[in-house]
Amino acid sequence: MTTRQQIFLPPPPPPPPATMHRAHTARPRARKGKKGGFGILFLSILAFAGIASGLAWGIDAWSSRAAGGAGKPPLAGKDALKVATDGPPAPGDKPPGEGPGTTVKVAGPIIPEETTIPEDQRVYVVKDGKFEVRRAPDVEKFGYYIVDLGDDAVPFIFSQTEAAPNRYSSTFLDLANDRTDERGEPLPEGRHNYVELFGIPPSLSVLTRRFHEDEKRECYGKLNVEFFRKTRLSVTYAGRRSVKDEIDEVQAELNRAKKKTGKDIAALAKTNEYALLVKKYNNVSGKMSMVTEVQKRLQCEGLLEHYTPGVITPTTVKAIRDFEHKHMIFGYGILTGDTRAGFGRTALQNNFATLRRVLEARVTWSLGIIEDGSVNGLKTLADTWKDKDGKEHKVRNLVDEYTDVLLREMGVDTAEKAREFFLKIQPDHFRSLRVAFAGPPLPEYYRSDMDFSVVIDRGDVYYDAPVDAAGNSRFQPVSRRPSNTLYLSYNDQKIPLVRYGTTIGGWRREFKDGREYLAYKGSDTGPHVWKDIYAAPVWIPPASTPPSSLIKSEKVDGRWITRVNTEEVGPSYASAYGLVAALHIRNRSEDGKGLWQDNGIRSHGSVDYMSIQRSFSHGCHRLHNHLAIRLFSFVLHHRDHERAGQTRLRYNRKFTVGSREWSLNLDTRGYQFSLTRPIPVMVEPGRILGKLQEPFKGMLPVAGQVYEPDDPNLIEKPADAPAEPADAEDRAGPVSSEPEDLPDLPPPPKPKQ
Repeated sequence: MTTRQQIFLPPPPPPPPATMHRAHTARPRARKGKKGGFGILFLSILAFAGIASGLAWGIDAWSSRAAGGAGKPPLAGKDALKVATDGPPAPGDKPPGEGPGTTVKVAGPIIPEETTIPEDQRVYVVKDGKFEVRRAPDVEKFGYYIVDLGDDAVPFIFSQTEAAPNRYSSTFLDLANDRTDERGEPLPEGRHNYVELFGIPPSLSVLTRRFHEDEKRECYGKLNVEFFRKTRLSVTYAGRRSVKDEIDEVQAELNRAKKKTGKDIAALAKTNEYALLVKKYNNVSGKMSMVTEVQKRLQCEGLLEHYTPGVITPTTVKAIRDFEHKHMIFGYGILTGDTRAGFGRTALQNNFATLRRVLEARVTWSLGIIEDGSVNGLKTLADTWKDKDGKEHKVRNLVDEYTDVLLREMGVDTAEKAREFFLKIQPDHFRSLRVAFAGPPLPEYYRSDMDFSVVIDRGDVYYDAPVDAAGNSRFQPVSRRPSNTLYLSYNDQKIPLVRYGTTIGGWRREFKDGREYLAYKGSDTGPHVWKDIYAAPVWIPPASTPPSSLIKSEKVDGRWITRVNTEEVGPSYASAYGLVAALHIRNRSEDGKGLWQDNGIRSHGSVDYMSIQRSFSHGCHRLHNHLAIRLFSFVLHHRDHERAGQTRLRYNRKFTVGSREWSLNLDTRGYQFSLTRPIPVMVEPGRILGKLQEPFKGMLPVAGQVYEPDDPNLIEKPADAPAEPADAEDRAGPVSSEPEDLPDLPPPPKPKQ
């Protein structure tokens, strides 16, 4: 049975409508005579005290941000962030209260269990670790920031309306809440969707269960976490040789040395002949200890069932990758760098880091903010701006600012506080939960419709082939990586808001006439626009896609099955376009009326997270999925747009792999938003390095492939030949809301000289 206690609260919000009966909202009746007069005076004093207290509550919230000129945030899910321009609340705007002596029964010490406020109007004002129920309109009126922490919250890109339902929205929620896998199959008991690294953070209900489950795992107390904090050893997986095999070999050499000299290991380490052998033994034994300790940790977290200590098997590698996915560690599944550091944190520390990331995501989704400090401190970028009075300001890190405030006001700003909080509540507390907090003002440049532009810097570019005639890799060092910077035009200045790492095109394998070749798939430069943005976009495989890449084999219930690779085409977080994509298009009309040409280039999310800023695409500009969601949700928050909704498509491709025929059917390109005013995107050429100063227009052989002596694909095209589409793999054709066959796009017309 739940224990009830009485806590002191500030004045409550205005009384509910008359249809909602609450006894204490009735006006008290005055008594006759002297006692009645004294009673009236006494009640008047109480009423005055209540009004004063109510004003203090509202004005305190307002005054904490009024100086900056920014106003109240919207309720989560509105199409655009509103900015209040009026001054302090008038006395009539206060939330009338019932006096400072009001008490409310609360079930449990943290989140009230009962309330007469309807769920769609209910928010919890958080301050100093206390949750107090208010009505959303009153909280919003006084400038509190409202953040949706409920299990049904989605970023703007996956929002929907009754007239335009978003098909992937329910999939996003099922994955975030560990209900099903992406194909809609219920998760088995004890299984989890670790897809935060792919753009879908866990819900707070899932995180609550994680805190509870980890509290019960006694095995955590037996782990040597300190080992990973001190060691600088790395274990990579060259070939299939295990650390145990290596240590057995070195141990045998040491045993022979000990037998020959009669000395122990400590004595052998001091000899010139065997010092290196002892050093190698210590190094390898340290690696084996690392692998063994990793396996113990993975088993404790439920990621690895059986293992042989020190032996790295595919099962252990998969478990390490799952560990990276669970804790959002960007890595290759090898024990070095950030992955090693992740094993050097306790389960509580990792859970607290997850909590911060989840709250950070919810803050950006609900408040429509994006500035994260990524433009600060760069030599090539000015990170200051001037307000309407000419005062200079540094571009703030709003994401950290507001996340820090929310953590503090919820009372979970340390790992130990977070543990205490989550162990006192249950997952169903987050079924539907919005919180409100008082925070610093937004910059004055925030508006419901903001003037954005984008600059994509291609960085250092090599047109030279990455391999020589023998297939050996060429060294092509770069110091300037590709980047995507979002700017805001405000008061005759261009303010950088955020800069993300991205990719550009390069040398890629291409399938043609039954063979593979190397071809340069470039990212075209010059002016473009973002006009159409797609949630859960679908990739249409071009004819050059090797058929073998359109199927995949996987182990299901102990059996290997082969099927069409639907995740690659989408809609899926793992699709070639990730969770969101914006088309790069050009206006080819001569009269400016809008003849839009789509050459197949996209700025899009990707689960190939280690390729970003490190490798090449087929011409598109990849972003980490969670950042792509943040970027385009922010754009839609602050840019007028129309919801075209779920597009319709009729696409069927039959292909043969081996002796079996397959069929790929697609019925949508994704959920479409169309910007009323397209956003200008300038793709800068970057710095061209190497011998070639222009892209190679032909194809090169792939080492190991056999070609005909007169293979026409290996003859370089003349310089004046029509340009290939810059990103053949990503060509998708024009978009239509009506069923259609996939047409081929003509090459873009040459500009007039």
